[in-house]
Amino acid sequence: MAVPKITGIVLAGGKSSRMGSDKSLMILNGKTLIEYSIDALKPLCEIVMISSNNFIYDDTGCEVWPDELPDGSPMIGIYSCLKRSQTEFNIILSCDMPLINTSLLEYLLENASDSDITVPIHGNNLIEPLCGIYKQTCLPVLKSYIDKGNYRLNESIRSTSHRLVTIDHQTPGFSENLFSNINTQDDFCNLLNY
Repeated sequence: MAVPKITGIVLAGGKSSRMGSDKSLMILNGKTLIEYSIDALKPLCEIVMISSNNFIYDDTGCEVWPDELPDGSPMIGIYSCLKRSQTEFNIILSCDMPLINTSLLEYLLENASDSDITVPIHGNNLIEPLCGIYKQTCLPVLKSYIDKGNYRLNESIRSTSHRLVTIDHQTPGFSENLFSNINTQDDFCNLLNY
């Protein structure tokens, strides 16, 4: 089976309001958070780009694609980047989940062929919409939600042909803190101690 060309999309458009500074450039064990996401995506993707309205990522070597609309929600970022992408398959990964690894993303890809959107589900049925495989076929559904002013990604995902992939101890690349995301200084300190 031929391997499809894939675009990696790092979501870095958040306001980091709870953090107080741009979390994408915070340094964890010698690397910025955004570098963790880029490094996880690169082995699988023909191109890796950054979804942001902030053009501060020259050192990454990645293009920055801004939002088409001013709201600034993750859905707007995903929608804007999918419209620009030249590939059917796109891996979405938020910049504040530094423990996500290539093995997990590859596992999601292996389960993504028949669905518009494929995302992980873990623990007590927690869906992770900011770490998943989004095909361009989901664009009409995202657009319909945006037009209604409804930016709830989990709702829009359930309106597509979607697959929820259970992530547990048997999943490649699994760790207990795999989906830890950094929103506050406390979150960051907890990961430093991980």
